[in-house]
Amino acid sequence: MVVLTAGSMLDAQWRTETFELRDGWNAVYLHIDVSHDSLGELVGSDASNPIEEIWLWVPAVGGMQFIDNPQEPSSGNTQWLRWDRYWGGSSPLQRLVPNAAYLVRVRSDVPAYTWTLKGRPVASHVSWTSAGLNFVGIPTPRTNPPTWGTFLGPSRSLHNEAEVYHYPGGPFGDNNPARLWPTLLRQTPLNRGQAYWVRAEEYNRYFGPVTVGVQGREGVNFGASSGQHRMRLRNPIDEPVTVSMRLLPSESPPPGERPIVANVPLLWRGEIDLSDLTYDFSRFADGPAEWTLQPHGEPGSEIEVVLGLERSAMTGDAGDLFAGILQVTDDRGLLEIELPVSAEVASSSGLWVGNALVAEVEHRLVTYAETEDGALVETEDGSYVVESVDESFGPVARPFPLRLIVHNEGGTGATLLQRVYFGLLDEENLILAKSQDSLNPAALDSARRISVAHLPWTENNVSWSFDGPLNETAEIQVTVHVPYDDQATNPFLHTYHPDHDNLDARFEEALPQGAESYGVIRRISLRVETPAGDFADVTGGGGILSGTYEETITLLGTGNASREYRVRGGFAVTRVTDIATLTE
Repeated sequence: MVVLTAGSMLDAQWRTETFELRDGWNAVYLHIDVSHDSLGELVGSDASNPIEEIWLWVPAVGGMQFIDNPQEPSSGNTQWLRWDRYWGGSSPLQRLVPNAAYLVRVRSDVPAYTWTLKGRPVASHVSWTSAGLNFVGIPTPRTNPPTWGTFLGPSRSLHNEAEVYHYPGGPFGDNNPARLWPTLLRQTPLNRGQAYWVRAEEYNRYFGPVTVGVQGREGVNFGASSGQHRMRLRNPIDEPVTVSMRLLPSESPPPGERPIVANVPLLWRGEIDLSDLTYDFSRFADGPAEWTLQPHGEPGSEIEVVLGLERSAMTGDAGDLFAGILQVTDDRGLLEIELPVSAEVASSSGLWVGNALVAEVEHRLVTYAETEDGALVETEDGSYVVESVDESFGPVARPFPLRLIVHNEGGTGATLLQRVYFGLLDEENLILAKSQDSLNPAALDSARRISVAHLPWTENNVSWSFDGPLNETAEIQVTVHVPYDDQATNPFLHTYHPDHDNLDARFEEALPQGAESYGVIRRISLRVETPAGDFADVTGGGGILSGTYEETITLLGTGNASREYRVRGGFAVTRVTDIATLTE
């Protein structure tokens, strides 16, 4: 019994294919993966479905085993696996696999039947042997498919030598399967989803005027972290071919399958700019891509296509699925190859470490009102009247770096840390901790401490909570308070200097705020911005977040007296681990 599971393909996209069947035997080729359901669900559970038997052709491994004539399915033949409506769950074949040919028998009292299947597109793959017949199908266009003669035209050897057999329906006999002789080849359409027996004396590399090579059988899968994917387009014929590539939306998933949020924000890389060695890019949302491949064997007959994912355009919760279908066609109208494209919204959980760079400071220049003779205007309490304040920013002579340590716990919120410990909890499990005591004492040689100097140190490692999580659309703030009398962290205090120790002349009584030191409130803002620049920046993969850093520093003096200073610049943080829990 053959029982297949869809594996990672459960996170792919969906496409409906229809197969026009006749009474008797039909040959079907699957370009989609429908293994999410058993044949009992796809066929057997529907009493109105007239399909009685399905036979999967499993070509024998090894060039010495081949067939001379189109085969009738037989349980005694190891090259066939069978599903029978009356055998049900005891049938050797239980699920349909993609890129495979099948014989399907329809009840004799049903002259015509449209079989509809919804599955996941897969990368086209055809196995071929020159020692005998091959049972194959070609991904031709759904509408206006080419004739066999037109399709074989670019390959002279196949056009002149190929033997092609098809199943017109009805019982097995002299005319089922029937050979398509040269006259019929020029007239018979090569239908998508139909399987044919084909023989050629030489090894065949022609399955259309363009071949598409992808990194994996699952198609273009970015997952939750990847940002780029490479594929190759190759021209196997002796004439130029123009190839078009467009992004189509997925159909809605069947009941019980994973929902799809939206299509994938997909890009393709353009030409390199030799002045700065950067690449431009285009979005599939703005229109299809197009390349002209030169004749086989000439420069430009094979090209690399680099696809990119614009993760900043994927809004939603971590794990949300974006999926679409990448369709490749040629200017001759011979092929319609479809590849699955998928990506998940990445979780921002874990530890992010990087730097802010303070590059501008607010001028904060105050202009006071004056009388006609140049004297300053005073209020009743004796203070000067402010006429205007210059709140513009100016560049600093040298940007000042500030290290940032931010932890996202499960995506629910972000925490700003003064220090964090990263190491083993036991012999194999890694943890993030606020104290070294949480780590395995025997493995401290491999542990690491990350700390910053500009945030106040506390014995119990106090942290500060942002008002939201750090992610690709974040605009979050956090407030850090430094008490005026904190001898360990307040920059205005010098414990052993009598003018800055916050004590009276007899070193007995603590002085109030504003006498010798000031309270400090730091309001730090991080605004993540959409990556700008070339292809590499936009498709960074979500492992780096960057944007604008702003900070307002408020000094608290006597009573309600205060003064603000503002600085700003940029920041960039990199996720160093995805551990979502911070051990207290």
